[in-house]
Amino acid sequence: MALPMPRKDITKLLISTPSHFIGHYENDVFRVVVVNENLGVKSARKDERTYKQYIEVTVETPEYKKDTIVIPDYSQIGENFCIALSVLFGKVFDFHGLLQQHGWAYLPDLNSNHKIHNKNLTINSSKPRVDYEIELNLENINLIQDVLFQHGEDTIDAQSTFWYAGRFYVQSLRIVEENPELAFLSLITAGEILASYFKYDIDDLLDEDSKELLETLEKLGEEGKQLHKKVSKKLMGISESFCKFLIDCLDDEFFERTESKHDFEKLTKSDIKQRLKAAYNLRSKYVHAGTMPSGWMSVDYLNNNEEVRHGTPVLEDKDMKRTIKRSPTFIGMERIIRYSLLKFIMETNVIHEI
Repeated sequence: MALPMPRKDITKLLISTPSHFIGHYENDVFRVVVVNENLGVKSARKDERTYKQYIEVTVETPEYKKDTIVIPDYSQIGENFCIALSVLFGKVFDFHGLLQQHGWAYLPDLNSNHKIHNKNLTINSSKPRVDYEIELNLENINLIQDVLFQHGEDTIDAQSTFWYAGRFYVQSLRIVEENPELAFLSLITAGEILASYFKYDIDDLLDEDSKELLETLEKLGEEGKQLHKKVSKKLMGISESFCKFLIDCLDDEFFERTESKHDFEKLTKSDIKQRLKAAYNLRSKYVHAGTMPSGWMSVDYLNNNEEVRHGTPVLEDKDMKRTIKRSPTFIGMERIIRYSLLKFIMETNVIHEI
């Protein structure tokens, strides 16, 4: 008796994480399960730095028709799952490629199988994050499933913004241990993308002193009006929108919690705008001047999950020294961006409240 042909209406993909999950999840569209190990295979324990858990994602996809000129490729679904799960759980997820598509079998990429992860970092650990403290159980995918496959006309733009920003977020988690400055920039870019979704009025972006300055300029005749126009454009720049969006997302509960071991190394509401401006300035210095000292952006020495720096960087450039000290660490900035990503898709009704 001949064996049945592989199903052509499903796509199977492989993702992984250095964290440890339990459970599984299944609905009418997709199924997510932990991959079992072969008997006799000796793998790392979940608390070891080389530990990696593999997860199979099976998605119902349209069957390939032979009269179609271009063969559809659904591999992007795997990266979308990595983005959604990284944001939901606050953990690193990697995509290893297709296992099956259109009935054909594929060989996944396991080159990162022995990558070493710093387990002190909350993005690699097997403990839930303090914000939206979601158990590391695959059943909880139901909380974010609507962002994966629901595409209502009223939320499609918000979903596109989430995917675009989420790509930079998940990239930052993946590269931070090898390339900390680019990882930090990726977080800033994610925040910029989310902020660009909203069109803020100038009155929403400026403090009272700035508003008074503009009013004074406007009263100085034609030359004052010209200056008013130029200054307004500067003040309404991306950095102001970036700060406003993130500050609006960070409610009191965010500041009441922390992943830092010491109170003096946690983010506080009183100086958050100053710190966000410093973070954006770091981005500007790197993009426009190509300068950012990697040693001071490293996460290797943040053993207490410091969200802000307690010490002062040893640098000759006084401006850079001041900016780095004022900016959140990668750990602090990652927490801000993940929180804002979740707030964004809830506020835009892409998903329900978590």
